[in-house]
Amino acid sequence: MDAAVLVLLFGTPPRVLMVRKNCLVSGRFSCDLAFPGGHIKKGETYIDAALREAWEEANVFPKFVKILGVMDVHETASKPVVKVLPVIGALNGPIDAKPKDTEVDYVIWIPLDSIGEPRLVFHPIRGYVYGYTLPGNLVIWGLSYRIINDLKSKFCKS
Repeated sequence: MDAAVLVLLFGTPPRVLMVRKNCLVSGRFSCDLAFPGGHIKKGETYIDAALREAWEEANVFPKFVKILGVMDVHETASKPVVKVLPVIGALNGPIDAKPKDTEVDYVIWIPLDSIGEPRLVFHPIRGYVYGYTLPGNLVIWGLSYRIINDLKSKFCKS
């Protein structure tokens, strides 16, 4: 496993916490909506990594996250391929989710049932991609979109 992300759920119907990678910082994921997460450090478990990254990126205090389990491993489509393990958690205490460092410029709770079918949408850095646009021109696409589709199949009624 290369990386882990925290898929933090809250409420009924379920909402999921996502971050936008800073649009002003050049990088592989600039302006992408993503789950808080990153590479697993030596000696760290995938759960430790997901919780650490959520704290570093979105001010989510680990003691207020109840780990529910993990999803199947996902891989990035771009090279180099990164194997990512989504860790599912439920919010079980008060948090003030907000960007905590320069890597992230926006934090949002998104209702899972508000995300529709993919279509060609405009991403501010990548141009046209297949994904879904939320209000405020926030684009969910790629790995994050695939994880959300898996979540919807498990947590949302048709």
